[in-house]
Amino acid sequence: MSKQWLENVPAYFEKYVAKVSEEDIVEALSVSAKELEDWGAEVGEEKAHYAYDEGKWTTNEVILHIIDTERIFQYRSLCIARGEMNGMPGFEQNSYAKNSEANKRTTQSLMDEFRTVRASSISLFDNLEDSRVKFKGMANGLVVQPVLYGFLMTGHLRHHLDVLKTRY
Repeated sequence: MSKQWLENVPAYFEKYVAKVSEEDIVEALSVSAKELEDWGAEVGEEKAHYAYDEGKWTTNEVILHIIDTERIFQYRSLCIARGEMNGMPGFEQNSYAKNSEANKRTTQSLMDEFRTVRASSISLFDNLEDSRVKFKGMANGLVVQPVLYGFLMTGHLRHHLDVLKTRY
């Protein structure tokens, strides 16, 4: 599943796709998962509730945001790959973070959940027929493809990992 299959990258997503150097979705998902896990192993629990500024998410909220977003992107990928013709809604990330209760959890439990969700993403894309990842559908008012979401999962993770490394 190649980046060359991307037919339309909405402008908002270009910055995330640009963070993915890998040409294959499964490779990109695997490599980026290790990047987050390596960071998580270094940081530990001491930064779990740290936010670099007032009104910014804590480390745990950022991790759970990555997980929530990946689940939504998985769902959208599955729906479109299976031929869903109904448009899917967007989501308000700040509301999700506010209601996530991420700060009641350990960073380790979030990292465990991330590994499970990422393994599910890898399995999804590893088992989708190539032709299905090229299908087009509507989400949040945009024309999108499952192949796009596969690369967005990696680019979105790397975007937030960069923030975690530089500001947290």
